Amino acid sequence: MRIAGMTCAACEQTVADAALAAGATKARAHARQGTLLISGDALPTDAALARSLAGTPYSLGSRVWLTKERRVWRDVALAGIVVGLAAIALATTGAGETLQSVTRNAGSGSLLFIVMLGVTASVSTCMALVGGLVISLAASAPAAARMRPHLAFNAGRIVGFAAFGALIGAFGRAFAPSGPALAATMIVVAVVMGLLGLRLTGLSPRLAAWQFSLPASWGSWTRRVQRPDVGVGSGAAVGLARPALLGAATFFLPCGFTQAVQVMALTTGSPRASALIMGAFAVGTTPGLLAAATGAQAARTPRAAPALRAIGVLVLAFAVTTASGALHSLFPGLSGEQIVATARTSNVVDVDGVQRATVEIVGKGYSPKSTVVYAGEPIEWVVDPSVVSCASLIDATELGLPDFDAVSGPATVDVTLKQPGTYTYGCRMGMYSGTITAIERPSS
Repeated sequence: MRIAGMTCAACEQTVADAALAAGATKARAHARQGTLLISGDALPTDAALARSLAGTPYSLGSRVWLTKERRVWRDVALAGIVVGLAAIALATTGAGETLQSVTRNAGSGSLLFIVMLGVTASVSTCMALVGGLVISLAASAPAAARMRPHLAFNAGRIVGFAAFGALIGAFGRAFAPSGPALAATMIVVAVVMGLLGLRLTGLSPRLAAWQFSLPASWGSWTRRVQRPDVGVGSGAAVGLARPALLGAATFFLPCGFTQAVQVMALTTGSPRASALIMGAFAVGTTPGLLAAATGAQAARTPRAAPALRAIGVLVLAFAVTTASGALHSLFPGLSGEQIVATARTSNVVDVDGVQRATVEIVGKGYSPKSTVVYAGEPIEWVVDPSVVSCASLIDATELGLPDFDAVSGPATVDVTLKQPGTYTYGCRMGMYSGTITAIERPSS
């Protein structure tokens, strides 16, 4: 039978349970195929199965490419208008730079945005993957101690994500992609984010199913109820250690949001920055997972759907921005910028026979975006971060420089551009770029 709406192992279990409740002897659902296989001496009718699925987000039938529900399109259109107006307001008032100052020492991306991704994941993909595990952790524990394993689970999740994040950051330092490989990686991130955004908006039920999910057997395992030790002494420590370790282990669950953020962390090439990114994401998932632990499922009710669609629009906007930056990194000609200079820019001054070029990192990237110096003369390039974003992690291979960062403060590098021309540099994620143009010094 065709079933619409399934996207994960938890969905499969819910649909299978509904089929068993409707009278089937055996039932197995397949989210990726959108099918339900049932068997028994007396199979339930379509009407009976439809009634059994009535209280779930799933229904009989095939997924459609585009939803026909007007309220979904209305909510997405309104969210798009709000997000667009907010972007314009942030750009014109300078509030965007103020918000980004919160992310100082983040190392890559915006911690504020990453925390928000965590919140979104906790009521969508992460909930689908680990919700059963979370709810079962203390299902049989006394009410007075029921929150202890959940607090331990989320504490272990935050610490574990930060620790594993540091590891992939260290790995990235040696093997992180750069140049075209990095741009291609970020396009993959943009595609993953785009699919996640589409899923949250509800515009395309067919595309919503295109994601990684746990095998059904894993989903069944997460539903097992295990009574943790809630006494005192070593028994309590063991009881709390188990959920803490489980929380840390969820780093490896194939949640789409988690995977996208892991790629971002990998590209930083910095253990500290990567740990901050993954830890911030885990912090963002905590409220939703704790809500599930206490039985508060309001975030999964239809009443919350418009808010999730709005977040989906924001995720789509982020995906478009990421893809745009990566494409401009791969094809610099897309910007159409032609630099014709006859004099140095005002951010370049002579100090003790050296050209000191100062570039500031701001909310929109680099300021000024274009710097003009004299060819064949030594340059002291100072990159000063007023905010810290991915623009603080600089790929300057065209200038013959190794990658460097301006995370904890200004960075100064020395270079001499012997040949006239325009040299491009940018952040390692391909989101921001700038140029240094070398010209001949005018004859006096």
